Amino acid sequence: MKLKFSGGYTKLEKYVSRTGLRGKWRDLKYGQKQFRTNKGGVLNWWETSGTITFQGLKTAAKEELEQAFIASAKKRLMGECGGRVFCGQLRSLYPDDK
Repeated sequence: MKLKFSGGYTKLEKYVSRTGLRGKWRDLKYGQKQFRTNKGGVLNWWETSGTITFQGLKTAAKEELEQAFIASAKKRLMGECGGRVFCGQLRSLYPDDK
């Protein structure tokens, strides 16, 4: 199961900025947005599917970005990452009767 972000690019930028990690955004082909930290961590996001992946030549930089982003955006994530499963803010179709 892939990790997916439920929200648009503006929301994604907001959650990345909350990590406190400095870096730059790039627009790539096929609707892909990429955030590269100054330390070498990389977050890839595809607008059409919402899929997120993490990369980095330095394992520590990749893990720092991954952990900080997940902590910031966990309520908007669906799927699995690093052995953890995320369900976003799923709500029941049938609210409890009170």
